[in-house]
Amino acid sequence: MSMSIRSGAEMSTTAPTEERILDAARSCFSRFGLHKTVMEDIAREADLSRGSLYRYFPDKESLYRAVSARETKYFIDDIARRTARARSLETKIERVLVAAMEFLYDNPINAAMAATDPEAFAATLSTNGRDLLALAVEAIIPMVHEAIEAGEVRADVDPPRAAEWIVRMALSLISTPSVTFDRDDPVELRRFLGDFLLPGLT
Repeated sequence: MSMSIRSGAEMSTTAPTEERILDAARSCFSRFGLHKTVMEDIAREADLSRGSLYRYFPDKESLYRAVSARETKYFIDDIARRTARARSLETKIERVLVAAMEFLYDNPINAAMAATDPEAFAATLSTNGRDLLALAVEAIIPMVHEAIEAGEVRADVDPPRAAEWIVRMALSLISTPSVTFDRDDPVELRRFLGDFLLPGLT
């Protein structure tokens, strides 16, 4: 899969200092992994003194949370971009799934963490899971509304609950490899969605 989520702004001494720090942290986390990165690495990458860095972020954990929040925003923006011109709910969900798989497995920070410390990566996904779930549900709700208006989905379907159901099923598809179809094949993924995921809403 190709990485389509924004890979971070180009580092520049003219960029706002906090953005420069986040860019530097992203670069270090991607290269060294979360646990091997130290604040000195990030300060050096951002061309700042350690004292200046600590004025913005008191520790590595708070900096990692800020980087993760920005990456998640890029992910939600990516979903909106990919689904903007899709007409059917099935196509939109397919594109959301592809974006989510790329976010989890192709994103350089996640890839580095999964390679260097898989247990920490799994723990991070678990810790951040609720926030990511809430953001994904929020992104899916308008799609369900549009599908109801278009007659794709039953009128009695509750959009927030349907959106959460879709996201939870999607997370299962993403986190557990399939044994009966190739989830990386758009044709097979679309067929699976059409056969099993969407009939519960129509």
